Amino acid sequence: MVEGARVITSDRLQMTFDEIYRENAEMVLNLAFRMTGKQEVARDLTQDVFIKVYEKSGLFREQSKISTWIYRIAMNHVLNFVKREKRIAFFDFMDRDTKNVREATVTYWEQNLPTQPDKSLEDEEKEIIVRHAIEKLAPKYRIPFLLFRYEEMSYQQIAGQLGLSLSAVETRIFRAKKKLSEILKPWQDKL
Repeated sequence: MVEGARVITSDRLQMTFDEIYRENAEMVLNLAFRMTGKQEVARDLTQDVFIKVYEKSGLFREQSKISTWIYRIAMNHVLNFVKREKRIAFFDFMDRDTKNVREATVTYWEQNLPTQPDKSLEDEEKEIIVRHAIEKLAPKYRIPFLLFRYEEMSYQQIAGQLGLSLSAVETRIFRAKKKLSEILKPWQDKL
């Protein structure tokens, strides 16, 4: 171990910062990308999160798994960023070639693509359309929807995470689905 390297220790846990980063960076990066829709912003936010983890490592009390603790830090940091962001991020799919779009959308959604090339390409195109539609949602609808759909959080967990009432979360997710249905109507036959 490098002298001066930060180590998180408790009765049952001793990990170097490098180990913590290796085990959790992809989770944080995927979360940041899903919430912002921008690869570079997601990378910057991931770096910020791990700086916070490093700085606050002495505060970890093993009341949860370290990945849960890091996820909570990441979620709070990304939500704060989104709240500060004044404009909604949109992907400009028309100006990107297929290779760049593929690189920008390699996330959770593509981890289980079928092996048939034509089916894979078709599914990828569908996912790009859906992702573009999600990006058109206002943040107050997009964030709860993403947490429910892709982070698999319950309405109650989302309410706690966002500081909203349960009925507000239900309403926002319902409205997000309704708005997505309207946005995706032209592609109804293809999706």
